[in-house]
Amino acid sequence: MAFNQLIFVCLFLPISFILYRVLPQKLKKAFLILTSLVFIAWGNPADFIYLIAIIVFNFFSAKQMDRFKKDGQAKWARIVLISALAVNILCLGYFKYLNFFRSIFGLPAASFGLPVPIGISFVTFSLISFLCDVYRETEDVPRFFDFVLYITFFPKITSGPIVSFGEFTKMIEEYNPSLANVNAGAELFIIGLAKKTLLAGNLSVLFTAISTAPQRTALEAWLGALGYAFMLYFDFSGYSDMAIGLGKMFGYTMPKNFLYPYTSTNIADFWRRWHISLGAFFRNYVYIPLGGNRKGEKRQIFNLFVVFLLTGIWHGANFTFIVWGLYHFLFNAADKLFLNKAFKKVPNFIRAILTFFVVVIGWVFFFSDSLGDAFRYLGNMVGIGCGGSAGGYYLASFIILLLISAFCALPIGSNIAANLKRKKLKYYMPVKAVVQILVFLLCTAAMVSDTYTSFLYAAF
Repeated sequence: MAFNQLIFVCLFLPISFILYRVLPQKLKKAFLILTSLVFIAWGNPADFIYLIAIIVFNFFSAKQMDRFKKDGQAKWARIVLISALAVNILCLGYFKYLNFFRSIFGLPAASFGLPVPIGISFVTFSLISFLCDVYRETEDVPRFFDFVLYITFFPKITSGPIVSFGEFTKMIEEYNPSLANVNAGAELFIIGLAKKTLLAGNLSVLFTAISTAPQRTALEAWLGALGYAFMLYFDFSGYSDMAIGLGKMFGYTMPKNFLYPYTSTNIADFWRRWHISLGAFFRNYVYIPLGGNRKGEKRQIFNLFVVFLLTGIWHGANFTFIVWGLYHFLFNAADKLFLNKAFKKVPNFIRAILTFFVVVIGWVFFFSDSLGDAFRYLGNMVGIGCGGSAGGYYLASFIILLLISAFCALPIGSNIAANLKRKKLKYYMPVKAVVQILVFLLCTAAMVSDTYTSFLYAAF
C-alpha cells in the first residue's frame, strides 16, 4: 500500500484516523502500532514476519548491551554492538545487494532470494542509529512497545524521514493531537499528494518517452534530464510531505526532509537541503565518528569520500549509484579545497544555477541502468551520438509543465502564502480551504485515471 493509492486515501487513512481520534488516550499508542503493522503486512505478510523478528532481535541486543555497560563490562557491550550491527547490515546486504555481489564475481543471479521487505534501508538505518545511541549512552533502552512504534510508525517506514530514536522520543514528549496540528498535517499531506500525482506523475511521461527512445537530440537529452530532476524531487519530497503530514495528523511532528534543494549555492549546501535525514545519519554515525573535520584537511576529505561512497551504495545495487556518490564527493571536496574561495564573489543566483546543472548531470548516473547507458546519455547532452528530431515537439508539449515545476521547486509560492497569512486578509482562510479541496479533487481524479506508480525512493 502506498500513500498515492485510492485504497489508502479513501479507505485506510480515514478509517484509521477516525478510530484513532475516538479511542481513549491510553489505547491510542497500541492502536497506532496495530495500524502500522496492518499497513506493513498489507502487500506482503512476509514483511511483517521479518520486521517483528528484527525488532525483537535489536531490542534484546540493546537490553543486553545496556546491562553490560551498567555492569562495567565495556568489552562485552562492544561485542554485542558489533554483532548486532553486523546482523542488520548482513540482512540489508542479503535482501538488497546479494545479486549485485554475485554479478561482481561472475555468478548468476540467485534463484532463492526473498522479496525485499518494505522500507528495509530506512528500517536498518533506524536500527543502527538506535544501537549506537544506546551504546554511547545518549539514549536509554525504551519500553518495548515504544520501540516497536518507533520502527513501525507507518508514515515513515517506506521512505523515511530517517528519524533517530532521540528525535522520536522528543516526538512522543511533544505529542500534540490538536485540531490545529490535524489541519496543518492534512494541508501538508495534500501538498505532497499534489507533488506526486500532478507533477511527478506527468513529468514521468516526459522522462520515460525520452529515456527509452533509441535516439535523441541534445535538446531531448537535456529535457529528459531536467524532467527527471524535477520528477525525482517532487516524487521524494512529495512522499516526505505526506509522511510528515500524516505524522502531524496523528499528533507526532517529524523533522523536515527537504528545504528547496535546487536553490543550493554549492553541492555541500545541496546535501544540507536534499534528503536531510539521510545526511544527518551519515554525519552523526559515519562522518563524525571517523573524525569529521577535527583531524586535518586530508582526513576530512577521506571522511567525505567514505560518506559519499556509502551514500551511493545505499541508494542501489549498481555501479551507477557508486559513481553518482563519488561524483558528489568530488564536488564536495572541490568546494572545500578551492571552489568556495573561487566563487566567493559570484552572485548567489549564478552559483545556484551552476549547482543545479551539476546536480542534473549527476542524476544521469542515478537513473541509468549501466555506466555505458549513462555515458551515452551524457554524450547526447553535448551532441555526441545524437539522432531523431522530436526535441521541438517535447519542448512545446512540456514547457509549461517544466516552468510550473521550476516555480514549485523555488520558495516563491510559500513566501507569497506566508505574506498573505501575515496580513490576515479577510478571505485568505476560506480561499485557501477551497484551493486545498480543489487540489485534492484533482489528485483524486489523477489517481482514478492513471495507472498506479510507486514512489521512486521505495526502491532504495
